[in-house]
Amino acid sequence: MEKVSESVPHPRARHSIAVVARRTGLSQLVLRAWERRYGAIVPERTDTGRRRYSDQDIQKLTLLKFLTDNGHRIGDIARMNLDELENLFKELGGDTETLTPNGLADPNQLLLDALQAVEELHTQGLEDVLNKALVDLSKPDLRNKLLVPLMLEIGNRWHDGRLRVTHEHMGTSIVVTFLSSINSRYRVSPGAPALVVATPAGQQHELGALLAASVAYESGWNVVYLGADLPAEDIAAAAKVRNARAVLISLIFPQADAHTIAELKELRRLIGPGTPIFAGGQAVPSYTIALSEIGAMAFTSIDALEEALRQL
Repeated sequence: MEKVSESVPHPRARHSIAVVARRTGLSQLVLRAWERRYGAIVPERTDTGRRRYSDQDIQKLTLLKFLTDNGHRIGDIARMNLDELENLFKELGGDTETLTPNGLADPNQLLLDALQAVEELHTQGLEDVLNKALVDLSKPDLRNKLLVPLMLEIGNRWHDGRLRVTHEHMGTSIVVTFLSSINSRYRVSPGAPALVVATPAGQQHELGALLAASVAYESGWNVVYLGADLPAEDIAAAAKVRNARAVLISLIFPQADAHTIAELKELRRLIGPGTPIFAGGQAVPSYTIALSEIGAMAFTSIDALEEALRQL
């Protein structure tokens, strides 16, 4: 397989060298040496010269550490791509699904700890789990392996009577605050296209919109986050004021609601046919006909939404 150089920084680079050192188990001295001597990783630089690494960089460095710990010379493997490194890893009997950087928490255990905190109505305990996950997991893993499964399981346990509505409200409140804090720290590149994110009137569950906003930030969008339960005219007004490239709406509950359908049609009428509308959330399948009628792009997974945002 042809070796490739990683001289082009990954566009989603955002991790400091301190975070990378913790997540990979490599010292900052080694990270700098592998960069200078072997070109293993070429991190992006901020305006002040600070290194910034991507999730892909961390994945590669984790594999390089494992392989060098097991006899490979860094000079021989530093410029290999991820596929080549994973093949070497598998030849040594490794499983990429279970490869975890040094000292990092298992997402499954974090999920169990978070559920226990919710069951005990232990707000500080849940906050502690989320903050640990923020350090130990990549942003996609944080969403896909902890936050989404956590909220789905809380909802399931509430529906079958194992949790009370107080547990659901407590868990949702903490997660919403946590995600809002993360999203507020994103820095948008000059000239990034604007994306209005909201839930239509009657849709009061905010978590899906926050998750979508997080994905959009990472995909390079300038997110105009409006929150939940917004009338169509307010969403359209925001899109006009900010000259939005697209509008993203979250549909969680209720499903197949006549009022929501009317709001969707009104939104399309007000923003016109030229502005794309994205729709995501677990209630999307129940609005398939309405979304098709207004020419909206519907998504039931975060990965699919992310890909669409990147392409647009």
